[in-house]
Amino acid sequence: MNRRRFGALTTGALLFTPFVAKAQSEAITVHVSGGFYGDGNIKAFTEPFEKATGIHVNAVKSEVPAAQFELAARSGSLDIDSFLTTEADGTRFAREGYLADIDYSGFDRKDLAGLSAVARKIWGTESIEAGFVLSINAKAHPAGAPRPGSWRDFWDYEKFPGVRTLQSGQAGTQGPWEEALLADGVAMGDLYPLDIDRVFRSLDRVKAQIRKWWVQGNDVQQLFNSGVVDIGMNFDGRALALQAAGKPVDIEYNEAKVYGVYWVIPKASKRQAATQKFIAFASRAEQQAALANITKYAPSNSTAYNFIEPDIARKLISYPENSKNSFRLNGAWFAETGPDGKANSARLVERWNEWIVQ
Repeated sequence: MNRRRFGALTTGALLFTPFVAKAQSEAITVHVSGGFYGDGNIKAFTEPFEKATGIHVNAVKSEVPAAQFELAARSGSLDIDSFLTTEADGTRFAREGYLADIDYSGFDRKDLAGLSAVARKIWGTESIEAGFVLSINAKAHPAGAPRPGSWRDFWDYEKFPGVRTLQSGQAGTQGPWEEALLADGVAMGDLYPLDIDRVFRSLDRVKAQIRKWWVQGNDVQQLFNSGVVDIGMNFDGRALALQAAGKPVDIEYNEAKVYGVYWVIPKASKRQAATQKFIAFASRAEQQAALANITKYAPSNSTAYNFIEPDIARKLISYPENSKNSFRLNGAWFAETGPDGKANSARLVERWNEWIVQ
């Protein structure tokens, strides 16, 4: 890594040649998500963008729920210029005609080269790569001793006893679906289309051992922080935050489920030109490295690794050693609809709501 350039990045002595900073009255409203991730987006993206361009960013520390966005888009009451969403929701929003196309002609060529095809959707640009990993309480399962190394191991309570947790499936677009199939012997390359019946047959086998079906990232972070659970499904960023706080939480990257979080622009935005500039800016290697150094979430721009601290880079989910046995969540599959017009995610929600109360 170029130490001199990294030092300039972290001390705030940043130079952004494509944009000329000048006083402007223009302003955009960007929802940057909440918690430490939202704080990181402000430090790495919105504040430097304001300094570089003079365009004010009203950074809102909250997410935009899918149903709320669709309702506002239909009613014409939307006043958001950009927000973050998943591939599944972004695919659906684009199909419904609610999103503007991203203008990649405004991106630096080096940054475009660092963005994979999956990161450069017509309707959105990937900001980070995150994922679901198997988290392990190192006190319950010490390093060097036999410990679970796959989802099949997680399902095997007799071989690896301990208090367990999995993500709830109530959202449909995320849940323990792929993990259940992996535990049942399906290869990572054969997961999609998901066999929903097989998913729930597999979940039947582990249901009695699950202490908590968590919903929010804060929930699972607290479960491991307090030592309530021994092994379970977790966000990689949450697990790394626990490690940074000195908690005995290890990460098993084998069979990690990787997904992208995308910047999108509502078609109703009245400030699209300025917002396009913001997304191009947020896709720069240096800015994405700044976010990774702050939040421990992996960049979508692979050239950002030139500016990330080595000790942090080695823990990120897209780092080559960690990603070699991972798979990509197929968000487009969840947005697909059948002849009845019902999306796969909606089918999963229906099955989950029936199954969880049985």
